[in-house]
Amino acid sequence: MLIGLTLIIVAVFMCCALLFRLSIYALPLFVAFLAGSITYRGGSGIVAAIAAAAVAAIILLAVAQLALAFAKSDMTRAAIGIAFAAPAAVAGYHAVHGIAAATMPTSGWQIAVSLFGAAIIAAASWAQWSRVRL
Repeated sequence: MLIGLTLIIVAVFMCCALLFRLSIYALPLFVAFLAGSITYRGGSGIVAAIAAAAVAAIILLAVAQLALAFAKSDMTRAAIGIAFAAPAAVAGYHAVHGIAAATMPTSGWQIAVSLFGAAIIAAASWAQWSRVRL
């Protein structure tokens, strides 16, 4: 019983660490899913949908890197950071809410903990993008 509880705690912490590391890719993942979904629903097939998704995500990351490289204003860099931190906050909210729903009774505290987690994950994504220097 104790080993199982310990493994569950370790698994939750590992999932949270993975979420922090991958939060920077929430916007490219959303764009890739959107491009793949539109391509697939257009009747182009699964291979074309996967290719369109990959191309869309790569183009988004390349454009973001170029925008950060040529941005002279802090406001421009902040706008790029917010564009990437907002989807990370949504993903973080849902991830933390899933963990909170599994471990807490339904109450206002679940939402409070979920919002706090969303803010932390958005800040982590913002910090990762602010460290990008070309």
